[in-house]
Amino acid sequence: MKIHVEADAAGLKYKSAVVYLTSEKSFGGALALKLKEGVAATGCWPRWPDEMGERFASWRVEPYVRRFGDRLLHSFGVRLDLDGRAELFARVDRWSAEGGVVELEASRSGGLRAVVGPLARSCEVLSFEGSLRTVENAHLMYVVVEGEHVALRVSASGLVAGYLECEPVPSELPFEVEVRGFQVTSEERVLLLRLEDLLA
Repeated sequence: MKIHVEADAAGLKYKSAVVYLTSEKSFGGALALKLKEGVAATGCWPRWPDEMGERFASWRVEPYVRRFGDRLLHSFGVRLDLDGRAELFARVDRWSAEGGVVELEASRSGGLRAVVGPLARSCEVLSFEGSLRTVENAHLMYVVVEGEHVALRVSASGLVAGYLECEPVPSELPFEVEVRGFQVTSEERVLLLRLEDLLA
């Protein structure tokens, strides 16, 4: 099972979530979410829940088959648009752009990954704290810094985006997940905190 949640780092609000089940064997059952108090689902894809209350939603699991090379995988997932205040443990101390320099400073006990970009490949990393790497393609690059405390100063121009990524503890998630009729053998949780776009 994979749980991917996006939140707005500045506004401390949940934006969306995906819950995804996959198996090499066919499966059925139900997927149920118990929303935290103050969190609401404002949209759902590919379909609305089969049962829904004020803080409860449940789907009958009807997996579809996907082929990966010579393997067949059975999959089922839902995507929710969310509204509600997020309880987040990552702290953003600085996210700013001035004079062609973008600065980021953030921390979280247990560690996080900060990603800034896309940037022109001519951009220069001026300083950083944490473990740094760059991801490049023909014309653009992303700068990635990881650690419990991360800091970055990079030259940039134009519109610059960024986000923080971590493995959330249960209290940072907008809901509790219950799966019936399907044995979950592994669980992957990702929390992505969107930073506001900057103009450098």
